[in-house]
Amino acid sequence: MEENQIVWITGASKGIGLACAKALAATGRRIVMSSRNRKELIDRTVEIRATGADARAVQCDVRNEEDVDWAIKSIIKAFGEGPDILINNAGISPDYSIEDMTPDIFDSVIATNLTGNFLCAKAVLPEMIRKGRGTIIQMLSIASTKAFAGGAAYGASKFGALGFTNALREEVRDKGIKVVSVMPGAVETPSWGDEAEEYHDRMMQPEDIALAIAGILEQPQRAMVEEIVLRPIGGDL
Repeated sequence: MEENQIVWITGASKGIGLACAKALAATGRRIVMSSRNRKELIDRTVEIRATGADARAVQCDVRNEEDVDWAIKSIIKAFGEGPDILINNAGISPDYSIEDMTPDIFDSVIATNLTGNFLCAKAVLPEMIRKGRGTIIQMLSIASTKAFAGGAAYGASKFGALGFTNALREEVRDKGIKVVSVMPGAVETPSWGDEAEEYHDRMMQPEDIALAIAGILEQPQRAMVEEIVLRPIGGDL
């Protein structure tokens, strides 16, 4: 691992994003955490800084191109360079049947999980290309390849994000940039709401995914993990 790598994690105020921030901060990397929820984001960043780690908060709604542009400029201003690692983690997963879903709900899921994914990846590319290296971790889902009832919008966004990720990888691999698809099954995060308690024993924990990502980042520059699938040992819910 190179010392002082800059890591930008979207959706970092809770769940998998927060677990990644904690795990990678413990390795000595410099962490930039972003989220739409300013108070929650600042509270979590302060907690990580209290451990002696270098962690900073940048409020950002990944659906908004101006927000993403402001975030990347803020990172470059703070460190003199762009991120070495992007963990494209921000996402939402409302559960609606197609019959009950509104166009606004569908559009919001696509804007967050797919368009936001594109905007953040695009934002980090110029600096990664300049450096001749970098890693983009695309936090996808097993729903990128498997359909679930009630998850039409989520599935559409994640199937699309997988296609985008595969194309991105082919475009930048000759520039020394790694693009990794991480596709977890059920992970106990706040997005599960009241169901989390019922399924607790059958779900993975955010720390499990963070551990896998930390391992990916320890690979030598000559090797790229293209895709990793993690599922609960008992199978999908």
